[in-house]
Amino acid sequence: MLLSGDERTLKWGCSKCKGEEFEDGDELRSVRNCDSSDNANISWVWMPSLRRCPWSQIDEETWMVIGWWVEWREFQVLPFGGSGLLDQPAYVIESFTLLTQLKNEVERKSAERQQKEIEKQQRATSRKKGR
Repeated sequence: MLLSGDERTLKWGCSKCKGEEFEDGDELRSVRNCDSSDNANISWVWMPSLRRCPWSQIDEETWMVIGWWVEWREFQVLPFGGSGLLDQPAYVIESFTLLTQLKNEVERKSAERQQKEIEKQQRATSRKKGR
């Protein structure tokens, strides 16, 4: 979802998937198919086969690993102690590697979008000057 650039969906949330501070989104749970995939009207260009709120697809274990990764990136705290990643179980290292790759891809795509926007604005400016 992050790679999709779908800013609108990034703002979605309900108390089940993002916590109590997102209770306002609870009334939209049925529309967003948070609990089932019955609503055939929901789809995304970036993933047409996904018929549910993307946040509802992330389980607690995944959020836990993402939390570990964030703590490691921000505070150099590892979930199982030790002084380095090699002190962690293999699944932690694999998860951190995947999350780092995902972060890098998101940043790359964002930079590409920004560059395209800059080029678009430059073309528009040069067209105006050429008139």
